[in-house]
Amino acid sequence: MKFSALSRTGFAVALSAVLASMMAPAQAETVDSIFAKVSPSVRDRMFFRLNYVLANVKTSSGEARDVTGPVMGKNDIADYLRTPNYTSAYFTRSDLAVNFKTKYFQLDQVAGAIDDDLTHGFDNEAGGLGTPKGIKAKGQDTVGTPVLSVGYFLSEDYSWFLEAMVLAAPLKVTVKGDGVNGSGLPNGINGKDIIKLKMLPPIGILGYYFGEKGDVIRPFAGLGASYAMFFDVRATETLNAYQGGLNSGDTTINLKNSFGVGPFLGVKAEVTDAWHIGVSLGKLRYKTEATITTRNTTITSAAGVLLDYGPAVVDAINVGRNMAAFDANGVRTDGVTALMCDLAAAKGISNTCNYGTYVRKQSTVMDTTMLMLSIGRSF
Repeated sequence: MKFSALSRTGFAVALSAVLASMMAPAQAETVDSIFAKVSPSVRDRMFFRLNYVLANVKTSSGEARDVTGPVMGKNDIADYLRTPNYTSAYFTRSDLAVNFKTKYFQLDQVAGAIDDDLTHGFDNEAGGLGTPKGIKAKGQDTVGTPVLSVGYFLSEDYSWFLEAMVLAAPLKVTVKGDGVNGSGLPNGINGKDIIKLKMLPPIGILGYYFGEKGDVIRPFAGLGASYAMFFDVRATETLNAYQGGLNSGDTTINLKNSFGVGPFLGVKAEVTDAWHIGVSLGKLRYKTEATITTRNTTITSAAGVLLDYGPAVVDAINVGRNMAAFDANGVRTDGVTALMCDLAAAKGISNTCNYGTYVRKQSTVMDTTMLMLSIGRSF
């Protein structure tokens, strides 16, 4: 069963109330014993809170861009396959009744199509078939986790305070593909799970409580700072297949940790002399960069990425898909697969369609709104 964001908030409020009723009588003695050795002058200004944090994340990603260059350059067909000393592994059978150079001359329209699409802004890689334009990512909208925080009042009037989130369960995040292809339609990874990761964002808040120390209700305003740490980051098999990974796990993701800052507003209400409940709302902005590495990059006619280039390239690829080719054992394939395999061999990379390792990068901004529901204990 899936809960809406509103339902999750209501559930968290109810959970906070239950925990408050359980913790106040049962845990007070334990808490006091933990801080018993702390100097009274310090302990009197300390507080701790058990929070439940709901984070709503709006992701704005840039387009993926090639680092290692295109898999196939727009001049590769002419430079490698239409030379006098190259013998194709596919277009040599006499019953085809056509010279392989003629076949590749037909396929050379792919290079012309690249130029045509570049003119109209459809391709992201000026050197050929690399990463298509429009490949983006979108983070999971809402995630939640319990967090333990410890705070300290910096001033004698208990107004200025510093609070640090010291213990939390990692946030489990799913990233989906986003963007449109060169024909203006959703691309091959749009709406599909492409990355799974865990995120731990320790947060510190410097704030000011309004009103007097003994007031039952005290609002606060502050500035939060956070260092988001990403770990257990992995590409899904959907992304791996899209990128051309030959084997499971050939595509890996490295995500840079990120520093974020933003405002926080909240209010606390005294329940007893020692216990209080609170709610706060904060906004943090993180900027990060993903490095996507695909090993054993293998592009055949079945590769979904081929359909996400501009319309001229897609039309040329469809011509190749309908072109018959045969390997040395007489097994039928198509012109696109033959082209990519022959080109890899001609470049001296491999005698299959495996082009080795390719690296892409993608920058992302995450605007995060955090709702925190709290049960607090003062000393």
